[in-house]
Amino acid sequence: MMNKRRLPHVLAAVSLAVFVVLGLASATGGRAPATFQRGAGGETSILLRPDLDFDVAFRELVFTLGRHGFQPEMMQPDAGFIRTQWNYQWVVVVGRGGVQRYRVRIVANFNPSRTQVIINPESEWYQGNGVWLRGWDIRAVETLRNDITMIMGN
Repeated sequence: MMNKRRLPHVLAAVSLAVFVVLGLASATGGRAPATFQRGAGGETSILLRPDLDFDVAFRELVFTLGRHGFQPEMMQPDAGFIRTQWNYQWVVVVGRGGVQRYRVRIVANFNPSRTQVIINPESEWYQGNGVWLRGWDIRAVETLRNDITMIMGN
């Protein structure tokens, strides 16, 4: 049975331990950002203005992605395809040893008739031991959909 005088000291020690563990978890990025959505999804389609030339639309899309920190990694204009490099700065979450734990990239495809562009913001959350959890980023969907719609949407 615990001595009543020692109980406050034990509770204080337990509280301190919990506080330290929770503090370390949050300081090392223990949880994925709120914008991260696990699994497939997040794809959005934007109808383009009928008078918009495809070459102009493609260049505008590359420019808009670049303004948000998404640099092209692969572009195939003939196929209407763009994939960006991983962007580790969209939401910065750094774990132990400086490991960046969250990344977002954009895959964009124009449909064959060039009347719409489909934006897919892939994201991954680092679980540790080389394992990345796949998903998508809701803020990237909303931000890019709004900007692209304003620039070249119908």
